[in-house]
Amino acid sequence: MPSTARTALAHRTRPTTLTRRVAGTPAEVAAALAVLRESGRLMFADRPHQHADGRVTVTVRFLDTARTAPPVVRRLRRGRVIAATAITTAAVGALAGIGYLAAQVAHTVQRNAPAVVGVVLVLLVLAVLLLRRKATCGGLHCSGCRH
Repeated sequence: MPSTARTALAHRTRPTTLTRRVAGTPAEVAAALAVLRESGRLMFADRPHQHADGRVTVTVRFLDTARTAPPVVRRLRRGRVIAATAITTAAVGALAGIGYLAAQVAHTVQRNAPAVVGVVLVLLVLAVLLLRRKATCGGLHCSGCRH
């Protein structure tokens, strides 16, 4: 008694391949090849043969299927390029961010310079008054100055 897997493989039919000559203007032949290539059925196409009247003939081999073949899975091997691009982009972005923040700080300092100078002057005046007051008696009688 044969196994079911073996009989299933035996009854599986492969799609047949067809070999045809495509003839026409270069644009028509290119369009026909593009349709076969886009459908995933194109297996082989030889070099075009140019005729004296401007027509082109190409021999093609393709799968004779009612539905299109699944798209080809292509492995991308661009890991190093993507990593280098990501690192470079991050570094440029960080530098741009630092430059932007430095420009904002400089603009803020320029815009608020009079207020900052005013606050510094008020603090200087208060410091001078407080230091002078500790050295001499300001007229208030206390136990330390005997005034």
